[in-house]
Amino acid sequence: MKLLDYLNLECVKVGLEATGKDSALNLMVDLVVERQLVKDRRRLIEALRQREEVVSTGIGNHIAIPHADLPEIESPCLALGVFPDGVDFDSLDEEPVHLVFLLLGTPRTPGLHMKILARIARLSKDSAFSEGLRRVQQPSELIEVLEEIESRR
Repeated sequence: MKLLDYLNLECVKVGLEATGKDSALNLMVDLVVERQLVKDRRRLIEALRQREEVVSTGIGNHIAIPHADLPEIESPCLALGVFPDGVDFDSLDEEPVHLVFLLLGTPRTPGLHMKILARIARLSKDSAFSEGLRRVQQPSELIEVLEEIESRR
C-alpha cells in the first residue's frame, strides 16, 4: 500500500500558515470542502475536534494525522498540508507540526483506514520523509519526494 494511492493531489497545499491547531484543522477542512469531497463542513470539523479531545493526532516527528469516518466518503482519501513555520498541535513529542495529513475514512472500510494511519506512522520514523516533505516549495515537489520514499519501502 502506498500513500499516493489515497492522496488526493488536488488537496495538497504547501506554504500554509496557521495560528494553532484549530486554525490548521480549518485550513485542511477547507481543502477537502472546496474539492467537494465533503459537503458538510461543520460536521467534519466537529468530528475532528471530538477526535482531538480523545488524544492529539500530533504523532511526533512534526506530523499530525487528524482523521474522521464519514458515511458519504466512498473510499479513504488523504489531504496534505505543509506548514513551514510549524503549528502547536499538542503533539506527543511537544514539537510543532509541519505536516498535516487529513485522513477521511468511511465506516465501510475500517481496516483500510487503520492501514493508512499505520503507514503514515511508519514513514514518520524515516527522517527523509518528514524532512523531505517539510522542505518542498510546490505540490509537485511533494509528490516527487513521496514517490521516491515510497519506492524504497
